[in-house]
Amino acid sequence: MAIFNDRLPDNPNLDIRYGYSMMISTILFFFIVNLVISFVGAPKSVQEDAWKWRNLLVSWVHALICSVWDLSSFILYPEMFEDLLVYSNYYQYYLVAFSTGYFTYDFLDMIYNNKIFKMWEVTLHHLAVISMFWYNMHHRVAIAFNMVALLAEVNSFWLHSRKLLQMIQMKFEHWFYKVVAFMNLVTFAIFRGAALVSITVAMCFWYQRVTALYYFSLGSAMFVMNVINPILFWRLLKSDFLRKRRTDHKAEKFAVNGHGNNNVKVMHEHVN
Repeated sequence: MAIFNDRLPDNPNLDIRYGYSMMISTILFFFIVNLVISFVGAPKSVQEDAWKWRNLLVSWVHALICSVWDLSSFILYPEMFEDLLVYSNYYQYYLVAFSTGYFTYDFLDMIYNNKIFKMWEVTLHHLAVISMFWYNMHHRVAIAFNMVALLAEVNSFWLHSRKLLQMIQMKFEHWFYKVVAFMNLVTFAIFRGAALVSITVAMCFWYQRVTALYYFSLGSAMFVMNVINPILFWRLLKSDFLRKRRTDHKAEKFAVNGHGNNNVKVMHEHVN
């Protein structure tokens, strides 16, 4: 008896022409969004390069649309949980094509702006996502599982919001920044962390239903994500919630050592 299947269970009722139409339309849509952002310009408080502001704001728009779309699919189609590997419909299929189009656009934008090697970690992430999402879209497989994976975009919305607030020089002590930072950690644990764990656990049970190439490709990607995300979570926690405690401790140490109030003030202003 073979451990793996010789092919993936697809859905012939989904027309891939519609998927490619959505994918191409999405690339054009985000190109237009980028032009609009470029025309409006970045706020005067933004000190980083204009491309980073545009790129992050485009990513924020994608995360907003994708998270609302994805969450609504779980509400509208709860029957998807009967078989996440096989279940699919056009509502979800279009979302997979939409996100494939976005990541393709972002990858092309990085190439055009010579960021492909400077941001190599993002490049590797996009290549992995594009390859898996495109494969699922083209072969019309694991569409419902893609909905689980795209739950990470709920967290991406708050993650990008946090960075945008930093770029406009909003203080860490501001109440709005604190709310965004809190929501970022909560959604990280619930939507990004839980989604990754769910997919990883599910892979232990349905490996007989997919091809060996598909299983090991997905498994490699999940291994990397399960290593990176706990590190990212700790960095966010340390930056946003352990910052004050760490600053106060250092300030107290400076004061005890007789460096005076001026040095304490400088430390508060420059701590990261």
